[in-house]
Amino acid sequence: MVDDNDDRQKTDRSQQYLANERTFLSWVRTSIAMIGLGFIISKFSLFLTEFRIIIFGYSLDSSELNPYQTPSSIDQISNWIGIGTVSLAIVLILFALKNYLSTHKSIKTQTYSPNQKTIYFTTAIIVFLSIIVFVYLVLVPSI
Repeated sequence: MVDDNDDRQKTDRSQQYLANERTFLSWVRTSIAMIGLGFIISKFSLFLTEFRIIIFGYSLDSSELNPYQTPSSIDQISNWIGIGTVSLAIVLILFALKNYLSTHKSIKTQTYSPNQKTIYFTTAIIVFLSIIVFVYLVLVPSI
């Protein structure tokens, strides 16, 4: 005879597993978006250089020294912010995998408890990066 209580526990646990997988996939999507954002930020300096050349009429074939053809400190900052964002995305996906596996194990052993540290850490990193991007946008002279 099948116990209805066992069936409900299996159903409840399968819902927990599915929720864990959805959470992991949302972290993966977030990481992919951050990689794309980091790439765009890193390559944005190339767009600015090309835009300056078009606006100020400099030619790439010109023999005169052109300050817009050499990377400026702002271009390098843009590159480092992009690299940092991609690096953070890599760390985030590794952290998401660790969290997924530990949650899977705790669901299996029925010892799950939410991890507040993850939320605080992620929020702090995003606020920190937002402040860096804000300062960058304020300090970059407009053309």
